[in-house]
Amino acid sequence: MSVTSYYLLYILSLTMTQANGLLFMKKYQTISGTSLRSSTLYMIINGLVSALVPIVVLLVQGTPLGITPYSIFMATVIVLLAATDTILRLKAYEKGQIAIVNIVAILGSIVLSCLWGYFVLDESISPQGLVAIVIMLLAVFVVSRTGNTKVSKNLLWIYVIISVASSFVTILSKQHQVETAYATIDTLSFSVWIGLVRAVIFGIVAVGLIAKNGKKVLHFPKAAPGYASLSSVISGSAYILTLFTNMALPIVITSPLSVGFGIVMSAVLPWLFFKESLSKRQIFGVLLALIGTLLFLIG
Repeated sequence: MSVTSYYLLYILSLTMTQANGLLFMKKYQTISGTSLRSSTLYMIINGLVSALVPIVVLLVQGTPLGITPYSIFMATVIVLLAATDTILRLKAYEKGQIAIVNIVAILGSIVLSCLWGYFVLDESISPQGLVAIVIMLLAVFVVSRTGNTKVSKNLLWIYVIISVASSFVTILSKQHQVETAYATIDTLSFSVWIGLVRAVIFGIVAVGLIAKNGKKVLHFPKAAPGYASLSSVISGSAYILTLFTNMALPIVITSPLSVGFGIVMSAVLPWLFFKESLSKRQIFGVLLALIGTLLFLIG
């Protein structure tokens, strides 16, 4: 495959992720809420369904499910980091720090991913790429800035952990795909184990919730499992595409590109589907993100 093809697949995965969050994930949260029990149910379903998608592909191909200690370890760490990120974000959101949390997470994702790519993976970045990163960082501030962006010192440690956890989900996913020192498994098998580990971990959480609150925690609207399953098919497929493209595309480009493209899509999709209007500040931020994205694509 050509480099252009890998970029097209990566952009497809980003589009699927954004559309899923806007349509099906949002619908699930609307009818089920955002409590720990609703998040736990979603994660269990997401783990099982996102594992089922690559299992079907493996069966069709006649390929056995791979397993190595290193890959299982990486899958477990990635799932735990993602769970830590989610839990601490909810904690920070309770304090009304949504804008700050999003800024910190995005900045950490760009900075740490680029540092890892440059120093650990020996990836290079062009002067044009550096300009694109600066433009995207500016876009993040413009879009996320609210009337009160003062950082709470009491939550500073939470911000640091969120930044590291969210960044290393991306970094370790990339690292597994390019690992040469340890035996690894194929992309589809790794996706299976990511899903199964997620289902097991949150299954344990569900057992704890049932022990504490009784079986009432299992009562959800009838449509909830359906939306969670549909959302999981899309997110699982998008993650497979991301892992596949990670083998060919440098993280010093894909991480900033995902941020810029995400900003653009998070504004364009609500406008297309729900006719939501954009403020002048948001339009300016989206244009900056679009410019940064185009600089990467034509570079």
